Amino acid sequence: MKRSKLLFIFIALVAVPSILASGTGINGKLDEVLANMERAARSIKMIEADLRQEKRDMQIGGKEVYAGKIYFQHAGKDRDKLRINYSVPEGQVVAVVGNEITLYQPRINQVILTTRQAQASKNQEFYFIATPYKSVPELKSQYNIVYAGDEQVGSASTAKLELTPKGASSAKKLTLWVDQSAWLPIKYQVVETNNNVTTFTLSDMKQSAGATEKTFKLNWPPGTKVVRR
Repeated sequence: MKRSKLLFIFIALVAVPSILASGTGINGKLDEVLANMERAARSIKMIEADLRQEKRDMQIGGKEVYAGKIYFQHAGKDRDKLRINYSVPEGQVVAVVGNEITLYQPRINQVILTTRQAQASKNQEFYFIATPYKSVPELKSQYNIVYAGDEQVGSASTAKLELTPKGASSAKKLTLWVDQSAWLPIKYQVVETNNNVTTFTLSDMKQSAGATEKTFKLNWPPGTKVVRR
């Protein structure tokens, strides 16, 4: 999987809390998790966290690791903002403002411009990007959602949620680990149909933080190659 695709998948996944929080029609512990996530989502304005991104290639072996800082601002439907400043690879930045997605790669002097809808039309797992506020019944029409038990992630006790596509998809399964103190996802995993696994882990998460409107504005130097997708 190309690095840019990994970034777009992560953008898709960070929208999941809003999707799941939009309804609580599932019984048992999952219903409890969704209700708590809904309450937490109502108070979120800005989130800042450290990000670790790891891909394991099951065909050739080995893994690729990326790291950086992520900022997320909840501004309302179709107006949310996200930015990832990567330290590995150094200088790389991905930014999302509303519908627009920008990926800046200084190492190759290139910026990719795309949209949520464009990415959603290519891969079913990008469905979250195009429609981040679908209700649980609508989401269940695309995925089977299961509470898979409690697990420890670092120092956090989490509730594990598994989403399995019902139709054709390049993703075999999506998994979230939800911190049961803050009721926000702190770990995401994508298993592809070829069994490659990509995992995103958030740590040192803060609500509010020092991000401003300027944080989400991405500029690039003159002469940078611009690619539109």
